[in-house]
Amino acid sequence: MPSRPTREPNVMALLGLLAVLVIILTSGIAMYVTYQHPTLAQPLTVAAGVAAVLLTAVGVTRR
Repeated sequence: MPSRPTREPNVMALLGLLAVLVIILTSGIAMYVTYQHPTLAQPLTVAAGVAAVLLTAVGVTRR
């Protein structure tokens, strides 16, 4: 029976860093847009809430 392939720890660290950078970039863009266009604050808040729920669901199913 073949064993399950393992990922390199360095690759996992790199993927984690990349995910954090994407989250920071997205958050910065959202903050800038809501600063420039205050009427978009509520739709962006709703979108961020939906994205957080989806990311949580993905994180739970990956375990």
